[in-house]
Amino acid sequence: MTTVSLTLHGDPEDVDSQARQLRTELLDLDVDRVDFAPGGPPPAASKGADADTVSTIIVALSTSPVLIQLGRVLRDWVTRGQHRKIEVRDGERSIVLTNTTSADNQAAIEAFFRHEPRD
Repeated sequence: MTTVSLTLHGDPEDVDSQARQLRTELLDLDVDRVDFAPGGPPPAASKGADADTVSTIIVALSTSPVLIQLGRVLRDWVTRGQHRKIEVRDGERSIVLTNTTSADNQAAIEAFFRHEPRD
């Protein structure tokens, strides 16, 4: 099983709702598990949460084709908001996706997600 961590950056109030939305979208993929990092997120009505805690999502998957799907979902997700930024990490490798055009990120995203991640 491969695990990839996704860290969303931005305003704490926005990051919390964006992380919940992204998690919902990721659950539609053929992934084994999509969880918030230990310690997050807080209950939906709570205030004053640590943005770093609530903004990290751990995705576990068993097959490489799902990685390509994951890359496409993240590319599309990050371009739907003006200030969206997400760091994708697998072991020592990472890539930061920002709200640039899909074409700007396409080659980097494809190269990152075609590489076999490590646990």
